[in-house]
Formats: sequence, structure tokens, C-alpha cells
Amino acid sequence: MKKLALLFLTAALCAGFSASAQTSKEILDKLSAKAKGYKSITADFSSTLVDKKNNKNVKQEGTIKIKGAKYALNLADYVVISDNKTVWSYDKKANSCSIDDIADVKNGSFDPSQMFTIWEKDFKHEMKNASANMDGVAAYEINLYPIETKGKAYHTITMFVDKAKMEVRKIIVKTREGAEITYKVKTFVTSNDVPDTDFTFNKSKYPGVEMIDNRL
Repeated sequence: MKKLALLFLTAALCAGFSASAQTSKEILDKLSAKAKGYKSITADFSSTLVDKKNNKNVKQEGTIKIKGAKYALNLADYVVISDNKTVWSYDKKANSCSIDDIADVKNGSFDPSQMFTIWEKDFKHEMKNASANMDGVAAYEINLYPIETKGKAYHTITMFVDKAKMEVRKIIVKTREGAEITYKVKTFVTSNDVPDTDFTFNKSKYPGVEMIDNRL
């Protein structure tokens, strides 16, 4: 579940540029420039995991906060927080929190803090459909493929960019095990100044929590 939480992510939810852009490079460059101008990001989303091989269909709601390389991801059963040095993974049902060095938990998964610029490094991309239909909305459909596949939990990321709003509103992550995770953005706010305290785990908010420190 920790890896699935860190998969979240992994793509852009913003834009604000001319609708005349037609190539995947033009669109991704504009998305990157816009995202880098935000001091912080808060987004609500829904996710659906479909794994036909293991007969799984899991739906959940979530919220993510991002500030630079820091992030706080809140899902139905888990909370994953990072200050870009340490990762706290809190299991709500077990009331336990694992503590890891950030380098030890990436392991080919997405870093949620890079979801708005992930394509800038070590990815190939293509315009799959410049006239796609995204739940009744005209959209660009762009595929991303990791150049280095070894150790990656996924092989393709598909992004749907709303043409009218020029925002990425839907993301599909295809895993190497045959599952698909679909994320739909519900709200996207960039005007809030998220405090740094949101990116560290405050155990006083979780009475009786068991802390499991995996750091050497």
C-alpha cells in the first residue's frame, strides 16, 4: 500500500497557456513552467485501482499538499508525509507509523512532490490523441514512458489535458503487474500558503500511535 500511495502521482494538474499548442513537448513545457511558479499546491482527487488479475477494484478519495520537494498525502487508510529527508507512513487502522529515509522508499515509485514535472527527466512522451474525449470533455491525451524501465513499478502514464481549462484532469498509471490506477482531480488550489509543519508527522495528533523507525 505504501508503494501505491507513492504512485500517486504523479503528473500535472495545472496549465494556463494558448490552446494552439499541439505537440506533447509544447504542452508539457507549459505545464512545467506553470507548476514551478506555485509556492504550494493542495488538490483533492479520487482514485480507482483495477487489478483484474487479482480481482481487485478499489476506489478511494484523497488529498495531497505539495510545497517544493515536500508533500503530505492523505488517503482513506494511510497518510504519507515527507519533508524531503524523511518519510512517515501512517497506517490509520493499525495506528502505527513507519519512519524511513526518503532514499529507501522510492524504489522505482513516484515521488509525489514531482508529479507536476515528472516528465522533465528520464521520460519519453507522445501525443496519443489531440482530439480525445475525457468524460465528455475535449482533451489532449499524452502518454509518458520511462526511459529506464528497470525497477519501475509502472510502464505507462496517460494524462488527459482539458483543452478549455488547460489543466490535467485525469491520470492513468499502468503497472507492470497488469493493474491500472486512475486519478481524477476534483479541486486544485494554489493560493494557500501551506505551513512547513504540515510536512512532518506530529504524533501528538495520534494518541497511542506505534512509531516504527526503519532508519539505520
